[in-house]
Amino acid sequence: MHVINNLKYFVLKNPVAGAGSGTFSWCRIAYLFIAIFAFSPVVFAQDVQFSASAPPVVSVGEQFRLTYSVNRRGQDIRLPDLGTFRLISGPSTSSSSSVQIINGEMTQTVSVTFTYFLRATETGTFTVPPATIMVGPVRHESNTVQIEVVSDSEGRSRLPDRPSPVITTGPVDISGEDIFVRIILDKRGAYLGEAVTATIKLYSKLDLTGIENVRFPSFSGFFQQEIEVPSLRSLDREVIDGEIYGTGVLRQVILFPQRSGGISVDAFEMDALVRQRTTRRGTLFDDFFGGFETQRIPVKSPTATLEVKPLPDPKPSDFSGAVGNFSLNVEVDPGKALTDDALTLRVTISGKGNLSLVGEPKVDFPPSFEIYDPGVRESIRNNAGGQEGSKTYEYLMIPRSEGNFRISPVQFSFFDPSAGSFRTVTSGETSLTVERGEGRESGPAASGYAREDIRILGSDIRYIRTGAVALRSNGKDPFGSFRFYLWFILPLVLFAALIIIRRKSIRDRTDIARMKNRRASRMARRRLKVAGRYLRDNNGQQFFEETLKALWGYLSDKLVIPVSGLNRENARAALIEKNVPENDADKLMEVTGNCEFARYSPGSSASDMEKIYSDALKTITTIEQNIRQ
Repeated sequence: MHVINNLKYFVLKNPVAGAGSGTFSWCRIAYLFIAIFAFSPVVFAQDVQFSASAPPVVSVGEQFRLTYSVNRRGQDIRLPDLGTFRLISGPSTSSSSSVQIINGEMTQTVSVTFTYFLRATETGTFTVPPATIMVGPVRHESNTVQIEVVSDSEGRSRLPDRPSPVITTGPVDISGEDIFVRIILDKRGAYLGEAVTATIKLYSKLDLTGIENVRFPSFSGFFQQEIEVPSLRSLDREVIDGEIYGTGVLRQVILFPQRSGGISVDAFEMDALVRQRTTRRGTLFDDFFGGFETQRIPVKSPTATLEVKPLPDPKPSDFSGAVGNFSLNVEVDPGKALTDDALTLRVTISGKGNLSLVGEPKVDFPPSFEIYDPGVRESIRNNAGGQEGSKTYEYLMIPRSEGNFRISPVQFSFFDPSAGSFRTVTSGETSLTVERGEGRESGPAASGYAREDIRILGSDIRYIRTGAVALRSNGKDPFGSFRFYLWFILPLVLFAALIIIRRKSIRDRTDIARMKNRRASRMARRRLKVAGRYLRDNNGQQFFEETLKALWGYLSDKLVIPVSGLNRENARAALIEKNVPENDADKLMEVTGNCEFARYSPGSSASDMEKIYSDALKTITTIEQNIRQ
């Protein structure tokens, strides 16, 4: 359209010499039409997008969709040679359009979709050539599509063309090959402190309707950092050992091993809710249409083991545990100042590795500078590739004397796992110029003293005190008085009281069960307060995670049962033993179940989150009152 508008402007502003007024108008119109038709291929060729899509993996005999989309009105679509794929039906055409007017300019968006249904007849990897379509006077080509065809597993159901599992038929008989979970480590071996990404992944060939009683590994022996993963709303198609599964990532964590040797990652456990078609006889409608029931299947992953190698010796003297690949930058702001003015020295360590565990580098400051403890700013990102970003230490410096100063180069040593050796990066030398400020006496610098001390040293004479002096009689003997004995007895009494208080504190700390029981309600309310903030932000994933931590943490502390050993049955039985009414115990189990289901199921609304939050707070309050009674 921009081309046509420019041509119209050109024709209307350039009249034809020697033409009359009427001839002139018709010449303009003729030139305009000639220009439009001459440049119309360019106009229609602009921004035309014609693309093809199909599932990456199908099985022999399975029907699937081959879809072509174009963002202009087109016609005469021609399919390429489909090879071994058999055309079942098509095309099925659908279109949509929208119009927007922004700042007086109208834009129209059009989308047309052509859908074909194909069937795979042979195994192998095949490429569908480009299709073509006419948009205006120009014919456009789509992209190619690559499809892998695998053999169909006998006696087992296949996944449909959409990226979610189908309902299985036949008797309720599920094997370990139909649904399972794996803990996948991106490395089999690593150095001490090196980042390792652990992925907990679900594989299913069944109609999965929900997940309950999720128990993640504790990752003992590792320092862990969470990787944010999207909520599991659908499963992706993936070929495993020649068969198609629906797969989804449940959790991803970056692990930093804290000791050498073999470290095992505990198993992941959960209960999968699977809908199965039943063959039991009932009413006439059940026999005709068939019935369904939900089956609870316990799923447990195998443990994963990582071999951790110790860091080689000798280690650099300034090594603080950094493992990865880093760079160092040192800067001063400003580079020129007056005495008693504040300066900022920034030491930035950036790169990829265990940034969260990087320690403070050593900096040698001039002796006449007053230095404060550094502030730390972190900009760290956790992703599947590891941890990367930067960590900045900001030192506040106040020079107490004028002159030209130098800060020695800062060194930072780290272990590079890719090279298998230590590396040291060094900054350049930093120069500072400090001039005498107003009201400041000149003289030699006095290092190691505070600002007030330097002022006292600048005084030549200390004056003799001339005021009245209180004198005490020399003949008064303090020995044997009540105050004398009181100063002896009082420290003994205070020492005895300190011992009693200390012993009571030690006794309370050793009684871990009592401490956990006492703080259970407080910790649960604190976590629910955090969940309330996520509720206000409409962050469902973080809300359900914090609410589950509050509920299971409360039960663990109150019942003195580790979280790894808790489940619905033993938690309910333990609550009833502590005189909690069965209705209240069942209500708490119901709240945890609703929260776990909502966390892994799509479409959780704000009202559902508010109800779960209200029920959790009310149920904990009720149970706390019953246990106290």
